[in-house]
Amino acid sequence: MPNPRASLFDTHAHFFTNDTARYPVDLTGARETPEALTARLERDPSTAARVLALWDDCGVTGGAAVQYNTVYKTDNSYTVDVADAHHDRVSAVLILRAHDPGTPAKLRALATAHHVSGLRLFGYPDDAGNYPWLDSEAALRTWDVAAELGLHMIVMYAPGKPSFAALRRIVALAKRYPDTVIALDHCGWPGVEGGVAGTIGAEHRELVDVPNIHFKFTQINFNRFAETGLDAAAFVKLLVDTYGADRVMWGSDYGNTQNSYAEMVEQAIAATAQLSDADRMKVLHDNGARLFGDRLKP
Repeated sequence: MPNPRASLFDTHAHFFTNDTARYPVDLTGARETPEALTARLERDPSTAARVLALWDDCGVTGGAAVQYNTVYKTDNSYTVDVADAHHDRVSAVLILRAHDPGTPAKLRALATAHHVSGLRLFGYPDDAGNYPWLDSEAALRTWDVAAELGLHMIVMYAPGKPSFAALRRIVALAKRYPDTVIALDHCGWPGVEGGVAGTIGAEHRELVDVPNIHFKFTQINFNRFAETGLDAAAFVKLLVDTYGADRVMWGSDYGNTQNSYAEMVEQAIAATAQLSDADRMKVLHDNGARLFGDRLKP
């Protein structure tokens, strides 16, 4: 198992169980076939007991349970149950459809009754190029509740180029809600076509002066870099040099990306090798613990 120089905090772990009688699954729209996904859920469930044991082995002090859309869609039952049962180490990041009329009330009910630190939104542009799931008038009512409750907003827009349309909407939201931290999953899909220097494109550089937008790099990024020969450590150094160490954090994507957890931790540690010890501690542990561990209770 890895022997990290610093503790880690995992801001992006997916939890799911093979107890489908208690926690029914909805596998529609998954990248894997229903048969393959069902077999994986039964064979290798990402239960709290398994994940916390891996955390113990790998020097991970705590983390965020990010609702697993692939398996549960917007039924957050297992995620909040994990966070409630392990409230000293795990907080919940929900998935709800921000533009649904019932979401503001549902968010308020879940966040006030459970150990919830954030809300995750994701989707694609519609045929007109708009993002109703992100910033429609209906969605803004959900943002209002999140801001009132001090929740962090985690955003994953569809990967690909160009991403100006999504990112400029996110910038507008960050300015509308300046006290709300917005974390971009997978660092907002850095490019892999132009070497390390091209990973942070013009659209990403527009975020430099928007301090409440933060960046979460994950194993998905590392795997894309490995496929294209990019140096992950050089990327993380560029990320920190561009935005500052206080706005960058690590998350595994365990339960979705199918590397072993030990491998994910080893790659995270290796990817921070060009940072100072102080910045490495911020990126691997302190920033995530500050944002997603602020509601943990002993």
